[in-house]
Amino acid sequence: MDAMSAPTEADVLAWLRRRYTAVSPGNGPRYVFATHVRSAAGFDAMRTADAVVMDTWRSGRWELHGHEVKVSRSDWLRELKDLGKAEAVGRFCDRWWVVVPDASIVKTDELPVDWGLLVVAPTRARTVRQAPKREAEPVSRSFMAALMRAAVRTANAGA
Repeated sequence: MDAMSAPTEADVLAWLRRRYTAVSPGNGPRYVFATHVRSAAGFDAMRTADAVVMDTWRSGRWELHGHEVKVSRSDWLRELKDLGKAEAVGRFCDRWWVVVPDASIVKTDELPVDWGLLVVAPTRARTVRQAPKREAEPVSRSFMAALMRAAVRTANAGA
């Protein structure tokens, strides 16, 4: 991305990846990061989450964090019109985040009560509102297969 262009979804996902793939000395990777995670494997998939992250540390309670990336205000306003779309994957997640490159894209009073807001940029990430713990459904085998496929694809892409 050059200095004059607006951040893209790919930019935001790359910044988000950096946030979640830092390795803690002695403990190894804390998170498994996957992009474009389908709600199910195969033809049953209805929706796609931009990113899903699993906390692999016991102290993090092995939580799943879902992320929806929005790079413009109009993109966010479209999301608000049909919040049910996010639940195709969000129902399996312990926490749900909207991730933006600029805090002006989302007004905190517009956020659903169980969504957090994360602002990411090339050199920093800032939690504007912590995603509260949700009552996640048990992960189905179909969703697990979709998540594992996405994690392998993401790892192999290395981007």
